[in-house]
Amino acid sequence: MRKIGDGAQVKLGAVFSYILIIANTLYTLLITPMILEALGSSDYGVYKTVASLSSSLMVLDLGLGSTLMRYIANYRACHEEEKIEPFISMALLEAAILALLAGIVSSVFYLGIDTLYEKSFTPAEISLAKQLFLLLTINVILHIFENVFNGIITGYNNFVFGNGIKLGRIAARVALLFLVFFATKSAVTLVLIDLFLTALMAVAEVIYILVRYRFRPRFTRVSRNGGVFRESFIYTLLVFLSSIVSQVETNFSNVAIGALRGPELVTVYSFGLVILQMFRELSSAISGVLLPTVTRTLREEGGLDKVRVLTTRIGRIQFALLGAVVAGFVVIGKDFLALWLGEGFDDVYIIVLILMIPALFELCINTCLSILRAKNMLGFRTVVLCTSAVFNLIMTVIGVKYWSYMAAAVATAISGAIGSVVIMCMYYQKKFGFRMVRLYAAMFNRLWLCILIAGAATAVSHRLITGGWLAFALNVLVFGLVYIACILLFGFTREERHSFPIVCKLYKK
Repeated sequence: MRKIGDGAQVKLGAVFSYILIIANTLYTLLITPMILEALGSSDYGVYKTVASLSSSLMVLDLGLGSTLMRYIANYRACHEEEKIEPFISMALLEAAILALLAGIVSSVFYLGIDTLYEKSFTPAEISLAKQLFLLLTINVILHIFENVFNGIITGYNNFVFGNGIKLGRIAARVALLFLVFFATKSAVTLVLIDLFLTALMAVAEVIYILVRYRFRPRFTRVSRNGGVFRESFIYTLLVFLSSIVSQVETNFSNVAIGALRGPELVTVYSFGLVILQMFRELSSAISGVLLPTVTRTLREEGGLDKVRVLTTRIGRIQFALLGAVVAGFVVIGKDFLALWLGEGFDDVYIIVLILMIPALFELCINTCLSILRAKNMLGFRTVVLCTSAVFNLIMTVIGVKYWSYMAAAVATAISGAIGSVVIMCMYYQKKFGFRMVRLYAAMFNRLWLCILIAGAATAVSHRLITGGWLAFALNVLVFGLVYIACILLFGFTREERHSFPIVCKLYKK
């Protein structure tokens, strides 16, 4: 069978990413409320709290998947393929050590569950939390290895298989939920399903790597790569620290709310994080496949200028998509939440807006993060994000105690806006010569007016069309039709209109 070239892989990878996002979104919208109803608010809150606690162990993978992707892409760009196999072998040894470390750390966490939640959980909830934590810990350990395998595949630009297997996982999860979970309505069953699918996914990736790339571990050659080990260790350490920041932003709030306020409030806040995660995934469809391309482009003559142009072009696509989502949520988000979750989740609307708006400015320029990774310049960003994470952590603990989950959302939003947007924009301008105000202006040019017009039109239709899902769908249709008409008429440039809607053409040289 004819192999798909790197360029086609990037294009198809972006398309598959959008398909994956659509599948994840449909899964979240349709299945998550059913899981909440099956488990009940209390057990679902316990599940989300413990899932957040166990997910914090994921920082122990030290970003091995990202490191592998970066170095494999770099070796291929430099035509040094002979270095790939020993580097992968070294990463597998590191993964084994980190898996052992994760087991040791999880033992400490397990022993502290009683003390951490004795004031907010009932004895039955604590017992359930312990069972779930043990299973989730095994899942995390498997994920450490699965991230390594995925890093190998994406490092070779094979985004079609990488995203295809994730689509298969979603389909399998839905099938198992209906066959097993909804019959038992047990949080333990839910976690066992995820554990089984993680193991199955890892095995499939291993088989693919062995067959497609004919990789065989050669641990005897690892000792000869001391210099590469030191360099890659520094890189993985920086990714590791950045992962801690991510865990603070996405998981620590649930842990703190669960410990200080109880599992029911975790349920409310967790749905705000679910919507935020879907929002972030929209940007990853393009940016998630950029690292190999950026690495290769930076090695060309005038590479930084070419990447700056790419950053602007990708940023316009990101803003056209994400800005529309924000505007749509502002206008009809309350209706969506009422229809989706029912009563008792009104605060999710405010939580989402607090978290989503500063994230918009960060995600529009996340191509710059690919530049940092390609040039191995993550040090300053890591220091900035770690500092903002400490601020977030302190303000969350203090705020949740007195002002509940709204304080957690505000602390996360402020720390993200200052660290990931303001300070990092100053850094990009100094190091790369990117004039960030002009870059943002170029991204937002005319598109902001399209978003404003579509939002205003939907606000009018929303007053005239009210009711259930049909009314909501009609309002979404109004927003979509007005918005698409505006961007085609004057929002997009002539070049962008020419390539619309095939965003993948942005990758053509």
